[in-house]
Amino acid sequence: MFWDMPRRKVTLREAAGMEPKIAKRETLPYAGVRKTLRRDELPEVVPRSLSTIFAFLHEHRVHVSGAPLIRYFVVDYNTGDIEVDLGVPVGATTLPADALVHSAEIPAGTFASVIHHGPYDTLVQMTAALLDWAQRNHVNWAMVERRKVTRWAGRVEHHLVGLPDEPKSKNWRTEIAILISDV
Repeated sequence: MFWDMPRRKVTLREAAGMEPKIAKRETLPYAGVRKTLRRDELPEVVPRSLSTIFAFLHEHRVHVSGAPLIRYFVVDYNTGDIEVDLGVPVGATTLPADALVHSAEIPAGTFASVIHHGPYDTLVQMTAALLDWAQRNHVNWAMVERRKVTRWAGRVEHHLVGLPDEPKSKNWRTEIAILISDV
């Protein structure tokens, strides 16, 4: 499935044609839906969750301030399970109470990011290339890894151009951004 790890390592230069951008970012509030699922379930769960969020935001007249996102909290490489927030950036830092949609924030800090061009099935290769770049350059992520389970403080995919607005996957753009540890 397209969220599985690649079989061949791809360098960032091959994957993106550039080095990652390093930049400080402010806290980013978003409306999110938390899910624990297998990576291969993302294609089914993302559209449904985003529809729920957009309906909630419309109902409560909350302003959308950016592209939809997937924030990774836990990636379990033993089982393929992930814990994520599917979200939409918003101007408000608090939202009305809801059983499904919650307020959350991506923390402020220094992020390394790359823009992936093309279909989602090669996103995992770009992410692997970014992780490999960090290892080669002695960059430490804000995360904890234990027994092949990684807990991320700030790992996000911002889906800048994609479905339903752009049907041609070759035109899709996804930013992968990971928080760099300040220690």
